[in-house]
Amino acid sequence: MRIEKDKNNLLTIFNENIPQTKEYTYHASGYTFSDFDKWIIVMHKKELKIINLKNLGDTMSVIYLAPRAEIKEAFDTEGFINGLCLFDGFDETTGKRYYFIPKFVEKDLGIVNKELQVFGIKAEIKKTDKGFFVTGELSPKWHTGKQLSFLFALVLLYGKLDIKNGELIAVKVHIPLFGQFLKYEELFDTMKKKLTQEGIFISTSVQKNNDGMIYQISCNDYEVLKNFAEYYKTIEKIKKIPKYDLALETKENIIDFIATNKEIPQDGKAEVVKQLKTGTIKLLTK
Repeated sequence: MRIEKDKNNLLTIFNENIPQTKEYTYHASGYTFSDFDKWIIVMHKKELKIINLKNLGDTMSVIYLAPRAEIKEAFDTEGFINGLCLFDGFDETTGKRYYFIPKFVEKDLGIVNKELQVFGIKAEIKKTDKGFFVTGELSPKWHTGKQLSFLFALVLLYGKLDIKNGELIAVKVHIPLFGQFLKYEELFDTMKKKLTQEGIFISTSVQKNNDGMIYQISCNDYEVLKNFAEYYKTIEKIKKIPKYDLALETKENIIDFIATNKEIPQDGKAEVVKQLKTGTIKLLTK
C-alpha cells in the first residue's frame, strides 16, 4: 500500500488488494474526477476518515492537493473590461461598436458606476430608452488569461458577493444569454476548464427560459474569494474568508492524521507530508 496524491490530485491510499473492476465518476465543488476504487481520505462531519472511493457520499469532502503556492492574481483592468463589454453590437448608422448590459437592475446604477471609478475603469453605464449602455474609453482585447478579473466583472454586473458580517462566503452570477450570445456558453465552459486545470473550482449550470438561457456560476473556492476580497477592499473591507481558515486548519489536521493513524502506510508518507506543507489544499464537497 502507498499513500499518495493520485492522478486527480486527490489524497488517496492505493491498495493493491482492492479489485479494479469499475471506474467511478464524481462531481465535487465544480470538480469532476474519475478513477477505479481505492482508499481515499475524506472529511465527513468534521472528522477525517478513510473510505473506499466507491462509498463516497453526499456531504463528504475529498482533499485536493495542488503542488503550488496560493494563486494571487493582481486586479487587471483589461480583464475586467472584457467582462464589462461582454455584450456588444454594431451601429450601422455611426459605424461604431457599442456595448450594453442586458437585464441590468436600475437601482444598482449609481453603485456600479461608483465601483467602476474606484477600480480605475474609465467607463460608465448609462440608461437610455433602449436599455443600459456602457460608454467611455473601451477597448476590449479578448484573451484567455486574467480570468479572475474577468470573472470579478461578471460578479459585479450580473451577480453578487455573498458577504455576511464581514465574511465573504461565496460569489454568484446569473448571466442572460440569448440570440447570438448563446455562443458565450462555450466561452464560460472553457473558462471553467482552464480554471480547473489551475486547481481553481467554480460550479456552473444552465437554466433555459423563453429568451434563451440563464448561465449560472457559483464559487466558494477560497483562492477566488481571497483575490476578490483584495480587489474589493477599496469598496468594502472583508475581514475573513471562512473557507481559507478551514483549509489551513484542515492541513494541520491531515498532517497529524497521517502521523498517528495506524491504517496509513509508511510508503509515500514523507512525500505526501512535504506536499501538504508546501502546497495548497482544497476541500471539495460531493
